[in-house]
Amino acid sequence: MNAKYRFGLGALVGATLLASAAFAADIQVGVVSVNYNSPSVQVQTDAAIKAAEARGWKVELFDGQGDQVATNNAAIAFIDRGFNAIINTASANPQMTAVIAYANEKKVPFVSTFSGLVPGITADIGSNNTVDGAIAATELVGRIQGRGHVVKMNWVVLPALKERDEGFKAVISQYPDIKLTEIELKVPGQVDDAFNQMTNLMLANDDIVAVWTGWDEPGTAAARAIETAGKSDKIFVVSNDGTKEAVDLVRKGAPYELTVAYDVERMGTTAVDVTAAALDGKFPTTKILTLKPCLITKATVPAEGQKIDFKTCTLFSGESTTN
Repeated sequence: MNAKYRFGLGALVGATLLASAAFAADIQVGVVSVNYNSPSVQVQTDAAIKAAEARGWKVELFDGQGDQVATNNAAIAFIDRGFNAIINTASANPQMTAVIAYANEKKVPFVSTFSGLVPGITADIGSNNTVDGAIAATELVGRIQGRGHVVKMNWVVLPALKERDEGFKAVISQYPDIKLTEIELKVPGQVDDAFNQMTNLMLANDDIVAVWTGWDEPGTAAARAIETAGKSDKIFVVSNDGTKEAVDLVRKGAPYELTVAYDVERMGTTAVDVTAAALDGKFPTTKILTLKPCLITKATVPAEGQKIDFKTCTLFSGESTTN
């Protein structure tokens, strides 16, 4: 290779890198979340923003603070302003169909996390929530020997939570000796509502033995209510999410038996990876991308200050030496 050709090749590579950097700097991504302040939602959202900014993209976040209409309007506004992609973190896609249709019309990728499958999305990144809800329910049933009064607290507007609900019901329906009380929580305000609902239920019912919640926020509130009522030795909570507060409660032996934990940081970064590929014209073969969860119990909870290792953890209680 002569010097002139080597110089020409080097210049071409340099120009390509500069063009790629310039292209990255021109990318604008709108991130929308109907309830950003929910702990697991905040973690996945922040992870997505950090990953996008690391690529040199410009990112704007809109927190709907519980207002789905405002969240939809913000997403549409991002598209009208010429943003290149939308990332939706845990806002129900079935309530965003007009946004998704508009994104398709403008050829803007629409990637979501824990938001459900509807036609037109690029992909939704999450977990097999139906299975996860069933796993938590199975662990609950095993601990009460298939009988007793169980309370279920959930909010089935979000598809991920509805799927967990279906998994729970599939398990519980097999046990006729279980008495079930179902509570649909108010969102926003789920923490206070769960605490108050649990407090009132315990005052009216002396036979409650366990609580299943769709996600950890109401679960930790229910556990706090149980402790306040002095019933930690009679009632326990199982849930889904793996928030720091829930994991800490499991570790310290509070009335919080377990949580099915999600790698929400990876969900955020995966959403950005999928967005980047879509902007490059490469789309996933499936619209539902699931990541491995972990079962966090007293036997499997990481030491204080350590993160959950999603590469080595287990999802089944029989895999741990002490169960």
